[in-house]
Amino acid sequence: MNQEKQYGGIDSFRVIAALLVVAIHTSPLLSINETADFVFTRIIDRVGVPFFFMATGFFLLPPFLRKEGQSQSVIRLLAKCGKYYGIATLIYLPILFYKGYFQEEASASAVIKDIFFDGTFYHLWYFPAVAMGACLLILLLRRFSSKIVFFLAFGLYGIGLFGDSYYGLVENVPWIKTGYEWLFAFSDYTRNGIFFAPVYLLLGGIIAEQKRPLSKKACVTGLLLTFSLLLAEGLWLHHLSVQRHDSMYIMLIPVMFFLFHWLLLWGGRSNAAWRSASMWIYIIHPLCIILVRGLAKVTNLSWLLVENSLVHYGMVVLVSVIGSLLIVQLTTRKKAKRVSQKSS
Repeated sequence: MNQEKQYGGIDSFRVIAALLVVAIHTSPLLSINETADFVFTRIIDRVGVPFFFMATGFFLLPPFLRKEGQSQSVIRLLAKCGKYYGIATLIYLPILFYKGYFQEEASASAVIKDIFFDGTFYHLWYFPAVAMGACLLILLLRRFSSKIVFFLAFGLYGIGLFGDSYYGLVENVPWIKTGYEWLFAFSDYTRNGIFFAPVYLLLGGIIAEQKRPLSKKACVTGLLLTFSLLLAEGLWLHHLSVQRHDSMYIMLIPVMFFLFHWLLLWGGRSNAAWRSASMWIYIIHPLCIILVRGLAKVTNLSWLLVENSLVHYGMVVLVSVIGSLLIVQLTTRKKAKRVSQKSS
């Protein structure tokens, strides 16, 4: 399946996924209905980040699943993650200084923990997670069969589940609670490069290796069924008040399986601009939240731009999209200029 270069569906959904992540951090339905907002931001929108992991796994892992992978592809991924992570960290460094991070939290252990697990800003955990998850999977694939790695990845996800959405079901068991407290000393959440990333990276790679894509009917039917079960799972856990966090659900895995297969059926050419724009939307949207809130305060329009959650979301999306498109345009021009200089 990975031989054809018609991945327009994947690139189109990158932008949608980035906007879903923005919604998680702005709660667009909160001023309308709290339950509706929970369903939208804490259940439905949770497909966004797993999709990014699966897209990476789809293109990275197939050679390693066939025991033919080369180190160069991993090095390229690490370099790309490092570049974006470094730039993003520099963008948010003034905000960290303003918040007093380096006075209050900057012990060596806390900085290391943030860099490698929690992210240097609250949304930047993705970059160390994808790098760590990919390296972990590739090491395992070089040592064990794909089937064993498959079960190991699901086992790690299971451990992560009980440190996330299912935490309240086990926190009263002393030895289990002690184990998770030890884990939380290294990472604030189990949605990280060890427990969260591997299963979605691997799922993307497995889908890429499937010789026969699912039919549209199978994708839509499977997606509707599993999505319904995901909604039921999320609402049930919310009702029980057992969630320490809400990034990890059991039914999120089959939902992502059918969703990704469905996206592959969209066809269309790959779009590099959309890929870049989606990444920059992801990176800069917290900065855009701050800018929108600052504008609201200066103009005395907080009642509209902040308190109206739907308008707030719309404004953050607008600023994020404009900002990302400007960045893409500038970087594209810079690359074109560099190529022109080399050829002349």
